[in-house]
Amino acid sequence: MKRMIVLLLASVTILACNKSQKEDQGHEISNNQTVQPANDAGSENKFDIEHIPYSTADLGNFPFMILPKGLKEMNKPLKKSFDVCFFPINGKMTAFEGQLYKANISAEQGQEFSQHYFEKSMEDLLRSVGAVKVFDGEITQKEYDSYNKQDPNKGEEGDMGYPGEAIKFYVIRSKEMGDIYVQYTANNAAGKLNILQSKNAHN
Repeated sequence: MKRMIVLLLASVTILACNKSQKEDQGHEISNNQTVQPANDAGSENKFDIEHIPYSTADLGNFPFMILPKGLKEMNKPLKKSFDVCFFPINGKMTAFEGQLYKANISAEQGQEFSQHYFEKSMEDLLRSVGAVKVFDGEITQKEYDSYNKQDPNKGEEGDMGYPGEAIKFYVIRSKEMGDIYVQYTANNAAGKLNILQSKNAHN
């Protein structure tokens, strides 16, 4: 009888250890997961501009962004005092209204365009004025198909928001200048830059 009790206790102990190890492995996997920002169209409500702090930088005049040294506007940029532009909120192209600037960016004559230089320079500049990155990724073909016909400037100068384009989107909040939306994309040949200023200043 004593031997049977010992065997039963040993079996229970082994089972408990196995269960504990599986639970520990499960916690380990869970703790090692990297939580990525939501990039699906159903998560657009997770973006709240009220959570973005105000910038105290002197932004200057619209369109605010001075191109990095060695870069220039490829052609005449699209400039409108009031229009609509689509920006990716969690992968969903979302319309914002305001003063609009859209341009293709190339290297100065005699120089070669560097995608890394353009992207790094833009990131450094935006962060220096208190911009907050909202999105960094691509939109799906389905999302492009759902919004592109609503964009009155589709195909014009500086247009972006196509599947396969890596879009970086930042927001600057200013009490004096309102909300400023900046997105850019680039490849080995050239870049594109969009800036929209919502003129509702925050008092």
